[in-house]
Amino acid sequence: MDCEHKYYAIKDVSEITGVNSVTLRAWQRRYGLLNPMRTEKGHRLYSDDDIERIRKILTWLGKGVAIGKVRPLLDGELNVEDATNDQTDKLKAVESILTALVDCNGAKLDKLLIQLMKEYPLDVFVKHVVNHVEKEIKKPENPLVNIQLSLWQSVIMQRCIALITQAKKRSSKLCYLLSFDQPDNYRLWLQAWILTDMGYNVTVLPSIDGKLAALGATLTSLKVSRVVVFGERRISAANLVQLKLLIANTHCDYELVGSASTIHHDLLAES
Repeated sequence: MDCEHKYYAIKDVSEITGVNSVTLRAWQRRYGLLNPMRTEKGHRLYSDDDIERIRKILTWLGKGVAIGKVRPLLDGELNVEDATNDQTDKLKAVESILTALVDCNGAKLDKLLIQLMKEYPLDVFVKHVVNHVEKEIKKPENPLVNIQLSLWQSVIMQRCIALITQAKKRSSKLCYLLSFDQPDNYRLWLQAWILTDMGYNVTVLPSIDGKLAALGATLTSLKVSRVVVFGERRISAANLVQLKLLIANTHCDYELVGSASTIHHDLLAES
């Protein structure tokens, strides 16, 4: 190993780049996008050049380039125009998901999501897979919209819960994710995954309604550092009063996400 250069463990690279370790390993094993050094015990060590390559990969994925096209693009074997115009691989992934939904095949859908959620960073997965699939499901001419949307939301939620549960063992930074939406919105669980990816041990409280005094005591006793309130709908007047009391009587960092951040944009400024 070259002692004059700095090397980083996979956990450090995840923190630096925002790409989780599962995805970094998938990029190496499945696509040969990375080739980190190994210690004598087999642990991966990444150089500054590797980190720069990861950032380039993220740039191309953010532009909509399919993961299978990134390596030839980086290696100069594919020109930029062809890579950005060729949506075949990405469309195949979405088509496979839609086929599983048409067949109401939850097991196949789960298997597809496991693979895609390993290969793509969360923001890319949401933008190029989740949003696209949801748009296709909700087309007016789709006679199976209700059953397909129900299956899609159910499997996404289950997959996110599995990822969150696995991560709980690895993090001591406590974060509570609250939602007052009735009924529960499945994108709440995507938000939970985002927070988990940021290194938080996330507790999710969906469909909250009523007094929050007991929650305030819990946040204080557990020394919870962050509370995120997710919502796509207006919070009722009664629940808004409770939330304001919670914010005033605890010392956590609060954040509003989803449409609620626009609807109640002055909430945190008032507190």
